[in-house]
Amino acid sequence: MGNVKVLNETISIKKSIAFCRGVARRANANFSYAATLLPVRKREFFYASYAAMRIIDDIVDDEFMVLSRNERRAIRGKYRNILKSWLKQVCHLDDKTKGPLDIRVITALQNTVGKSDMGTTHWQELAGALKMDILESSMRTWNEFINYCEGATVSPASIYIYISASSYNQSEGYTYNLKKRPRYFAKNLAIYCYIVHILRDLAKDAEGSTRLITIPDEVLKEANLTRKTIKSAIVNKSEKILELTQILSEKADHYKEKGHEAIEELYPEIGNREALALKGLIGVYDKLFVVAREKSSDFIVNGPKIEKEIRGHLLGIKN
Repeated sequence: MGNVKVLNETISIKKSIAFCRGVARRANANFSYAATLLPVRKREFFYASYAAMRIIDDIVDDEFMVLSRNERRAIRGKYRNILKSWLKQVCHLDDKTKGPLDIRVITALQNTVGKSDMGTTHWQELAGALKMDILESSMRTWNEFINYCEGATVSPASIYIYISASSYNQSEGYTYNLKKRPRYFAKNLAIYCYIVHILRDLAKDAEGSTRLITIPDEVLKEANLTRKTIKSAIVNKSEKILELTQILSEKADHYKEKGHEAIEELYPEIGNREALALKGLIGVYDKLFVVAREKSSDFIVNGPKIEKEIRGHLLGIKN
């Protein structure tokens, strides 16, 4: 009977990881393609954690943010409660806690994140950024944008760095032994990549809710734009969009330089496959950034297509 129980548990875990892998692959994200180069145990950790983040992010962006202002106001409390229940699920990893995550995601998390020393800080900070989205908190200044990034992009990137730098064994699970925490290596590169991400998706986001455009008011003002005028500016190929791209690119340069300096410290500390995956991932954004600067108009319109071509070349993966 004992062997049957162990076999059933093993099958359940494998099915749960496969479910999370499907969530990651459907997202078509650079992270998920790079993660295919990681060792098996680290891939499993990635799929579980990414699925947990992807699901709640999609709920906020694709269910809540696309609604009209009056509709959002009417059900704001509901989505705050969904976020709270999600945070309880990922922090406690209790399959009895009701929330938006499928039991298969919880099972995958229990057998990866639950066997690690990662802690819950990254989850809490991501939840903080999503709460800002739900509350429709203002993003007037660059500092407010950076504060938002701490949860929205630095925390997910820090989890990826944790996975890359951790070690695994059967008795201790996943452990992180570097003196500098994952956030040190992740922060500047995450902000840089997020700015590239914003430019890549600007046309698509402009078609949806103005809340999906996470560019601070002071930057939009500098380019003589508002969230409401971006869509028409893109359609009309306005010079204002090129000005916006230039402003954001100049800001991204600062984070790119500091981020690359930090990540160079990490490469000697991690395995060859982990370094290859990370270099490929960052390489995609570096190539995208070059296109964004040199062919701004084309990038704004065809960013996702350009990214697909670059990703296939650098990561050696058929999209």
